[in-house]
Amino acid sequence: MPLLAPILCAAFACVASVAASPIPAAYRRSGPSPDIPLSDPRLARSSLVEQVHLTGGDADAVFVTWVTNTSTKSVVHWETASGGSGTVTGPAGKVYSTLMDPRYPATEGGCQGSANYTQPECFYTSGEIHSVELKALKPATKYKYWIGDESARRSFTTPPAVGTSALRLAIVGDLGQTGNSSATVDLMSARVQAGDTDLILHAGDLSYADGDGYRWDSYARLGEKLWSAVPTAHVGGNHEISNGGENWVAYSARYPNQHLRAGSDSHLWYSFEAGPAHVVMLCSYADFSASSIQMKWLQSDLAKVDRSRTPWLLAVWHTPWYTSNHHHPMKEGAAMRASMEKLLHDSKVDVVFNGHVHAYERSKPVYDLATSDTGITYITIGDGGNREGFATPWNDPAPDWSALREDAYGYGELELSATEAKWTWNRINDAHSPNPAGVGDSVTIKK
Repeated sequence: MPLLAPILCAAFACVASVAASPIPAAYRRSGPSPDIPLSDPRLARSSLVEQVHLTGGDADAVFVTWVTNTSTKSVVHWETASGGSGTVTGPAGKVYSTLMDPRYPATEGGCQGSANYTQPECFYTSGEIHSVELKALKPATKYKYWIGDESARRSFTTPPAVGTSALRLAIVGDLGQTGNSSATVDLMSARVQAGDTDLILHAGDLSYADGDGYRWDSYARLGEKLWSAVPTAHVGGNHEISNGGENWVAYSARYPNQHLRAGSDSHLWYSFEAGPAHVVMLCSYADFSASSIQMKWLQSDLAKVDRSRTPWLLAVWHTPWYTSNHHHPMKEGAAMRASMEKLLHDSKVDVVFNGHVHAYERSKPVYDLATSDTGITYITIGDGGNREGFATPWNDPAPDWSALREDAYGYGELELSATEAKWTWNRINDAHSPNPAGVGDSVTIKK
């Protein structure tokens, strides 16, 4: 049975931790699962309108994004149960083309062994990518929507109004498109369909396309049932910029956000508010030095937070500042931590979510490399299920600030009220639980 740990109290929060017993050896995965083949029916083109997904965070607005394989107008229709309705026309769809990474064979749409601008078969060209922003929406309201002339009807519910006392978040990172990824998506989708999720936070590394343009399409198709049903706020990871020459091209075209509303000059960092939370989304792969545009924006954004309206202050970026993993050591986030940690600490950020490390780890409240009553709880949630497998080994012994770490796939949920934040980490496919998935960790933070 789990043991109830001591309650750690600070001037502004108390943390009561319930940590699961170690995973039995039989539970541990032997290695990564491969990407689902592009020939799988789940990854095939399904209709003229496909890859529908919602990006957002604010309680009164959302982007609807989709892909078509012919040139069409960008039109979204919506209606509510109370009789409200509307039609929004957005900018014309956009198409981009990239050179395929030479690692990928023809079965992946590529030309393995070489990739040259003189070889047209080595180019990937996207479908027409459409994004329409729905504005002035009513918070906590169910919207039925459809795109253009399609017959399909989809729906989503906007997050609760800013200043209200409840918000239910799901948090995932490093997802990819493997069998494990699909299991994570299925589990999250079931929670959304049950009405238990208001908003998803994605801590970066989405498709793991890594220069294979077709894998951006397949990723969006695989998760469409989830992404089209709930708004999701993303940050970019290293697989959105570096691997295979991605350089933010596909990510920027496919995953817009409301950064302009937050006064940000870049879609790589922004903030939003819903329910009792102010959420800051940062970029590990852009200048974060003291004189940087990102840092100046962060200072301005944090100065505007009204804790009487949004008592919870959360932050998300990809590369952890606190990790006891040997494969991805703390030095990878050390420069960003040195630049920004004091500001986030002094602003009394409650919880930080990161990805990058393919495992789960939760810290005790920590500041400046030591446990602290006034510290921040850091949660690494890079265990969505991608093809690269677990980041191993762990450093032994574990540092004092590490509360729990495990090699398992899954995602987390954060349920906020005005005075409590209840965190649960869910493992997928837990054979040692009578349920389809098992709770691997839980913690309650009390204001």
